[in-house]
Amino acid sequence: MSQSADTTATGPAPWSELFRRGHLALLAVLCLGVWLHAADSLLVATLMPSAVRDIGGLPYLSWTLALYELGSIISAVATGVLVTRVGMRKVMTSAAALYTLGCVISALAPDMAAMLFGRILQGIGGGMMLAGTFTGMNRLFPQRLWLRIVAIVSATWGVSSLIGPLIGGLFANYGYWRGGFWAFAAQAVLFGLASAHLLGPAAPRDDTETSSGVDWKNLGLLSLGVFAIAAAGAHVSLVWTPLLCIAGSALLWAFVRRDGVSPARMLAIRPLNLGHAPGAGTVMVLASAVASVSLFVYGPIIMQTLYGIDPLTAGYIVAIESVAWSVAAIAVSGAGPRLEPWIIRSGSVLITLSVIGLTVYMPTGPVVALLPFAVMQGAGFGMAWAFVVRRAISGAPEADRDRISSVLPSVQMLGYAIGASLAGIIANAAGFSEGVSLDAARSVGFWVFAAFIPLAFAANIAAWKLSAARHAIGAGTD
Repeated sequence: MSQSADTTATGPAPWSELFRRGHLALLAVLCLGVWLHAADSLLVATLMPSAVRDIGGLPYLSWTLALYELGSIISAVATGVLVTRVGMRKVMTSAAALYTLGCVISALAPDMAAMLFGRILQGIGGGMMLAGTFTGMNRLFPQRLWLRIVAIVSATWGVSSLIGPLIGGLFANYGYWRGGFWAFAAQAVLFGLASAHLLGPAAPRDDTETSSGVDWKNLGLLSLGVFAIAAAGAHVSLVWTPLLCIAGSALLWAFVRRDGVSPARMLAIRPLNLGHAPGAGTVMVLASAVASVSLFVYGPIIMQTLYGIDPLTAGYIVAIESVAWSVAAIAVSGAGPRLEPWIIRSGSVLITLSVIGLTVYMPTGPVVALLPFAVMQGAGFGMAWAFVVRRAISGAPEADRDRISSVLPSVQMLGYAIGASLAGIIANAAGFSEGVSLDAARSVGFWVFAAFIPLAFAANIAAWKLSAARHAIGAGTD
């Protein structure tokens, strides 16, 4: 048995070990990047209803998340190679610069086109920050600390969940939504300065690790596929909407097929095969992300329209999901391998129940009835995430384990991008293409959740397959 397998099997290290050998300082820098990336989604979810009333572009509301996630995926794929070639310091300071520029463009945006360009740049910078965290976890810390680090990252996500809506809600409540982007630009500058000061100098280039590089053609297929699905919903048409959806699906399928033979694979081997742990983990994460994203994209504007609540309150209702994620992740972080299958299954069931509950109560209210389902959604992700990652890594061939550790966060971002694009089609078809009204919000509030219930059940199937995998933790063969 390999050393990595053995450390996984023996369980997590004590919390006190994080305070030794400089671990805490390195972790603090990485968590700053996670904080900016995580808070961004809730900041924008809180600000965008006010922004679209000012600059227009309601049919493109879902693009503000889809393009952010797409930019994050593109940069996340390249981050591992860049870290090896130029070092963590240059990668993280570059990420801060791109993120800052995107925030400035969004803050100055006169229309939705400029806003979306800023969102892409923010996504590229944010994706580099997030991927840099997971790369740093893999490279800078012993494996016995991974579960503890994932728990701290989840806690950082929870703090971001509280601060993001607070910043966005305060600026939106006072009629100055652009101030939220300026505030995050300033914070990104601080992150860049901290990275330049605290992270180590550039590492020497290692050609054995970077020879595969990045498959930009395959990234192009992925980007075009997501963009085609997003474009299908901008202006709903009986002809162009289904054609663009078919084209987008075909491009995404071509991406998966081509990725399987690419020397610079982005995904696991046989990523859609439920018969082995990496494939089941990929399908579970992808389907869960697609099924759950509507709460972030359309929850705030629906709640503000139907129930008359202010942006800050709407933002915090959505933020409860991320807080629950953090609390659940910390609560189960010390669980051993025997409980792992049940934790994964329970997490997936909670996500499914949340989608069903939001389908019922989002269009009808009362608004307080939405709270337990937001908690369920976050707790489901939080309790299962670290164990899904660990089980997928342990079930992969030894040579593929490093790749899997960075694949699943990218798969989740891909799920959010695809889910936001599909939600845009559904929302515009259900009435938002004509503007915001009570009837449109009620219709959208039902369909943007109901349409994803089948995918939530598909995630359950994958969760059962993953948790029932025959190999033991640490087997490492497939």
